[in-house]
Amino acid sequence: MNETQLPGSGRPPSAATTARNTLRDMWDSRPLRPRDDRKLAGVSAAIARRYEIDPTLVRVGFVVAAIVGPGIPLYLAGCAVLPDAGPPGSPVPPRNGPSSALSVALLVMAALLAVPLVLSSDRVIPAAVTVALLVTLHVTRGNRPGAREAAAAPTPVVPWVADPHAPTVAQAAPPAWDPLGVAPFAWDLPEPGPEPGPPSAPRSSLTPITLAVSLVVAGMVGGLALAAPGAVPASAVPGAALAVVGIGLVVGALRRAGRWLVPFAVLLALVTTAAIPLNDAVGPDGWAVRGGIGETVEAPTTVAALAPEYRRGTGAVELDLTRLDLTATPGATGPVRTRAEVGAGVVQVRVPRDADLRVRSSVGTGDLTVDGQTRTGQNVDLTVNDPGPDGPGGRVLELDLRAELGTVEVTRG
Repeated sequence: MNETQLPGSGRPPSAATTARNTLRDMWDSRPLRPRDDRKLAGVSAAIARRYEIDPTLVRVGFVVAAIVGPGIPLYLAGCAVLPDAGPPGSPVPPRNGPSSALSVALLVMAALLAVPLVLSSDRVIPAAVTVALLVTLHVTRGNRPGAREAAAAPTPVVPWVADPHAPTVAQAAPPAWDPLGVAPFAWDLPEPGPEPGPPSAPRSSLTPITLAVSLVVAGMVGGLALAAPGAVPASAVPGAALAVVGIGLVVGALRRAGRWLVPFAVLLALVTTAAIPLNDAVGPDGWAVRGGIGETVEAPTTVAALAPEYRRGTGAVELDLTRLDLTATPGATGPVRTRAEVGAGVVQVRVPRDADLRVRSSVGTGDLTVDGQTRTGQNVDLTVNDPGPDGPGGRVLELDLRAELGTVEVTRG
């Protein structure tokens, strides 16, 4: 029982006393792991029955916790400290703590797996948040009447045994067939009708409402990303929808609805994870907005026809400069410059065979190939100064090439 004030005084209990009482109550009222609704060891089903929530939500929570860190140690600890209910009709197991060798081994394994979580600054916060959520769940839903009944030990059913020495009373049985219909007990009996089926549960609107709100929120975040390029990461768009679906799962667990949100949550989690590498690709210049989607194919033959910049958000930029006139004239002797960039895609440039070439190229994630030199990886760059096979002569062609996610290739034609 949780104390509300210290005995013998009117003062409320201290924080340490409250925490100690909460942990003691969690231990004393821990549920049994059922046999009828388990997927692995029944830990999720036991927690769901104890706190009257949807077991699907608890299972999804364990999967997410396993990804961020504490899920596997917590599940092993649950297998150790939550008693197994056993088959139907078996005696109620004791709740005095783990005593079997298997339970002790599971606790040791959980402790060993928890050590890296404590020592890692990146994983200790998710572990602390997970434990805090469990405590909050107990504080907010642990004292519900249904939850207390689920935590209580089931009462064994004692079969009724007839007294062999009791006198036997003969029961009058009605005739199997009454041709004249004169049996008094059957005069007012109606014809038996079909038994009514169980009433269908009302269909919950939680799933469509949650999905609609998630689309609206994702659209708002996407609009913000378009209005302020670089201020909002690319993964924030599906991440916002995932947050809304997560809230819907929590509400559905309390109302026992919204199970169809689970596949959408898994899909959005995969999309959000896949979009994380694009966060670094969205620069403050807003390539994803200004470039658009598609291909840019150009083959200028004069310096005047060569644009200072070619850009695509997603797609390809292909420049054929093999016929570009780089002859130095009295009025034009400086380098000829152009820039090409894609957010996600390919930059491919072909230059004249004998051109004096100066290339600055880089990729956020992908491949670089410039005049026979290759680089691969993340945040790689390559600078090449090559006067060509005929040596210096004519105007220098300067190329500034960039692909956030993709390939940059420069070849001589």
